[in-house]
Amino acid sequence: MKPRSTPGMGQWLVMTIIVTSVVFLLYKVYQYGTFRRNMPAGLTVAGVDVGGLSRDEAAELLTSRYLDAEVVLYHGDATVTINPSDDAEFKLDLETMLNQADFQRDQQDFWAGFWGFLLDRPIEVEMVELRATHNPATLQRTLETIAASFDSPAQAPQPVPATLSFQYGQSGVRTDIAASLPDVVAALYRPTRREAHLTLRSSDAERPEIAMLGNLIINHLDNARFDGVASIFILDLQTGQEVRVEAGQAMSGIDLLKLPLAIEAYRLLESPPTPAQMEMISGTLVTTEEAPAIALLNMVAGQENPYLGAELTTASLRRLGLKNSFIAVPYGQPPRGETTIETPANSSDSLLTTPDPGIQTTAEDIGTLLGMLYYCAETGGGGLRAAYPQEITQQECQQIISVMQQNKIGSLIEQGVPENTPVAHRHGWVGDTHADAGIVYTSGGDFVIVEILYQQDWLPWERSSPLMADIARAAYNYFNFDSPYLGSSRVN
Repeated sequence: MKPRSTPGMGQWLVMTIIVTSVVFLLYKVYQYGTFRRNMPAGLTVAGVDVGGLSRDEAAELLTSRYLDAEVVLYHGDATVTINPSDDAEFKLDLETMLNQADFQRDQQDFWAGFWGFLLDRPIEVEMVELRATHNPATLQRTLETIAASFDSPAQAPQPVPATLSFQYGQSGVRTDIAASLPDVVAALYRPTRREAHLTLRSSDAERPEIAMLGNLIINHLDNARFDGVASIFILDLQTGQEVRVEAGQAMSGIDLLKLPLAIEAYRLLESPPTPAQMEMISGTLVTTEEAPAIALLNMVAGQENPYLGAELTTASLRRLGLKNSFIAVPYGQPPRGETTIETPANSSDSLLTTPDPGIQTTAEDIGTLLGMLYYCAETGGGGLRAAYPQEITQQECQQIISVMQQNKIGSLIEQGVPENTPVAHRHGWVGDTHADAGIVYTSGGDFVIVEILYQQDWLPWERSSPLMADIARAAYNYFNFDSPYLGSSRVN
């Protein structure tokens, strides 16, 4: 049989497959060569897949993800967006990141990369880390601006004049910027989920400042149309803060000066007081009678000489720094020798009263002395112990306060606080001046209160007593903010 001279169908099929495969491979080589000019397949830059993109396309994609995409901040239920470039001065180091991407491409073997491209199994490449910066100060200012717009500060408490008490303000919300910053910064440096929650803190409703108590008292005096002089001194025994309303005015000392007299008597005692001495001390601190005070002045003098006792008591007041208080004329005694003493208070151009020339004090002096007595009794320290460390003991101070707590008159300071509230006080009155000064012990805090009211010529009791009770109530309610002693004003 004669052999064929032309190829058969099988040969043509083989040749076709070979030619087609070569053409396909050449096309893929060409295609890969074009692809290789771009970023390697599977390459991520700053967490963004840039495989197959040109350098410019990769730069554009990174810019859109990091610089153009706003960051959403949540302030509670409110949302606010910030622009990374403007509000944080956020900047991408594109040049460095893209150069590293190019290096990843250039280091890849051509044929290894080609077969990976052909089989859709890209050669594993190292990811390029994010390189970026922001300005912390600018971001801080941005968050401060947001906080100023969305925070709600706590509202201050307000006085309630009708009940001489105080009501709570409203609690508020503030942005804790320091605690919020890490989450905000993390959002800036993420290509997706660009949102952050600001850390919010509750601002508790504030307690009233002690100045508010002073204002409440002044307004109450105005509303009561009291046309005399109200000299008020209140001392917070926990903090040392004070309320002063004409507290430096020279006032008639009346029975208030019996307190330093009793302290002076204890200072001079070398042993516990005898029953007779205790009766003199108790009568001096509790009653308005003159005889116990005269007897105590004689005891201080060490002889029947109340004038010397008054002089020694005044000297002790000076040693304690109480320069506006003195006894020049003893209780129940006629003037003799020096009948008054000049003090900063009674020689002031702003003097508004006509105090008794023989016995004077100020609300500040008596309040300060009561504070000294309290600290001596509570801690064994304070001004009394500093001035007389060997002559006044803590137990003696406690005994003086115990005697003063037996002073029960049912009006003035006592009437302004709840029943059974311990009050250690010394009261007194003459025609134009009514006074009460004491230490009030409460669950909300202990305090000293001194009230001296003066009205020229004559001060009616029905005028002064309820007004002084109201002032004491206002003070009690300040210290017992959560459990005030309520009731309408007694002053019409």
